[in-house]
Amino acid sequence: MNPNFKSNERELVKIATFFKRQSRKLIDAGKLDREHAQVGEAVDKFITSMEEHANARASIMSDRQTLRKIVKDNAVCPRCHTSDKLKIAGTEKDEKGRASNRYKCRKCNIQFTWNRPNNPWDMISYIQEMMDILKSQRESGTMSEAEAEQVAKALESMQSNLDTFKPVIDAHNEEYTRIIERDREMEKIIHEFKNSLLIEKIKLDTWENRDANK
Repeated sequence: MNPNFKSNERELVKIATFFKRQSRKLIDAGKLDREHAQVGEAVDKFITSMEEHANARASIMSDRQTLRKIVKDNAVCPRCHTSDKLKIAGTEKDEKGRASNRYKCRKCNIQFTWNRPNNPWDMISYIQEMMDILKSQRESGTMSEAEAEQVAKALESMQSNLDTFKPVIDAHNEEYTRIIERDREMEKIIHEFKNSLLIEKIKLDTWENRDANK
C-alpha cells in the first residue's frame, strides 16, 4: 500500500479491495451481471486519483520540511559569546507571532531566545521590518556619511537575500495552499465514496451470496 496514504485513505483501499474481490467471485458464480464490473473500474479510477493526490501532498510536505531548515541561526551565547555548547531548548514567539529558537548554554548554564526567526516565513517579515527601520534611520539625516554607507550596504544585502528566497517561498505557499484545499475536498469525497462502497458491500453480503461463496 502507498506509504503516503493517510489512515482514511488506507481504510478506503482495504474496503475497495474487499469489494472488488467479492464482486469478481459473484460475477464468476453468475450471481452478478458482468456489467457490475464497471463499479470495480470506477473504484480503480478513484483509487488512482487518490494515489496521485497522496503523492503530490507528500512531495509538497517534504518540500515544506526542507524549506524550514534553510534558515540557519548561527546563534551565540550572550554571556560567553561562543556557540559550541549550545543546545536547542524549544521555541518562543515574539509579540508579532514570529517563532525563534530558544537555546541553553551548557557552559554558562543559562537559557536565551535568539533574536532572529527560525523559519523562512517569519524571516521574510523580519527582514522587511529591519529594512524599514534602517531606511527610516537613514532618512532621518542623523547619520554620518560612513554610517549611511554601511546602512546602504546592509540594505543591499538584505534585499539580495529577499530576492533570492522570497519567490521560492511564495511559490511554495501557493502550492501548499492548493494542496491543503484539495485535501479538504478529498476528505469529503473519500468519506462519501467509502459510504457508497459500504452500501454496495452490504448488497453483496446477502445470505444467497454467502452461500455462493462457500
